[in-house]
Amino acid sequence: MMSVTTIFNRCFRAFHIRKNTEWIYPRLLRFINESHRDGVIGDGRYAIALGKAEKLHRFLIINDQSSIAASEFTTEQVLQFRQFIYDEYKYVSMYPHLYPQRPGNRYPRKRLRDTTVVHDLKLLQAFFAELESTDEIHCNPFHKISMEKRRVMMHVMYDAPIYLRANELKQIMMTAIPERLQWVKDLFVLNCCIGCRISDLLRLTMDKVAMSEDGIPYVHYMPSKTAKMQTINAEVITPLIEPAMEIINRTQLQLMGTNPHYGKQRYNKMLRELLRECGINRRVTLYNPETGDNMYKPIWEVATSKLARKTHIDMLNKVQINYYAAGLHRSGSDAVFRYTNLELADRYELIKAAFRI
Repeated sequence: MMSVTTIFNRCFRAFHIRKNTEWIYPRLLRFINESHRDGVIGDGRYAIALGKAEKLHRFLIINDQSSIAASEFTTEQVLQFRQFIYDEYKYVSMYPHLYPQRPGNRYPRKRLRDTTVVHDLKLLQAFFAELESTDEIHCNPFHKISMEKRRVMMHVMYDAPIYLRANELKQIMMTAIPERLQWVKDLFVLNCCIGCRISDLLRLTMDKVAMSEDGIPYVHYMPSKTAKMQTINAEVITPLIEPAMEIINRTQLQLMGTNPHYGKQRYNKMLRELLRECGINRRVTLYNPETGDNMYKPIWEVATSKLARKTHIDMLNKVQINYYAAGLHRSGSDAVFRYTNLELADRYELIKAAFRI
């Protein structure tokens, strides 16, 4: 049986929490802004997080719950929000004032994939964990979800990796294309050669291109997504093979200079057009959450900006010795990386071998 003092303390704490808690949407925005300010998330993830917060805001408005505090957000509302994310496309025509049709606004037109839903919920989960750790709430609504249900909620089924084969990339490099697609081709081929994220590629300038003492050209940069998480101030250094140097010398890395209306979605659209123009028609497997079965589409139809990075990594992986498969060490052993180190000249030859140059 609780003492009078214990009951009083709990009531006082609950009152204090309720009195000092903002409405959940502005508090979520403050959480995101502080995470960005403190370097927990970079610029790209910050913009994505703001979009996720807007999604919660629309959910609250539609359900007439805008004026509730984070401490009042229940487990049932978490589950309702999860369902809302899946089916938000149904609300676009019902609440047009919440979905203004402006350039750059992209609203769901079909049921969303598990991956998107899980990532949205993870932001909300991190938000409530922060509030709980600072005693702004006394009960995290995620804690009342059973472990089994939480496991299902946070489970993501990924498609098989999609990448270009070496002969397909060579086909793109050798195919004559319309002039309006040249900027896309330059950007994509260069990205395949360097393997960095598209955001890092677009930040590169000519002062990031250098020559080693051995006469090997290379590019060096700080990865924007992970730079703040590194324990040492280490740059990524990637040797530049001939196709990459040709593009760099010709464009001076002004890859968007003649395309002021560049945007990620525009690039993705034009990339798909480029691949189709070059005859990259190999069919790949995608999981359809609506039917619960696989579907098969030509690679040009599903290509995104991530295809270049995946292609680069896959091509390099195929020309390396797999130490684990060779039985030298158990899978996952860190010893492999203590015993050897690929120097710039080694990686230069590796990339040339991968690209068959």
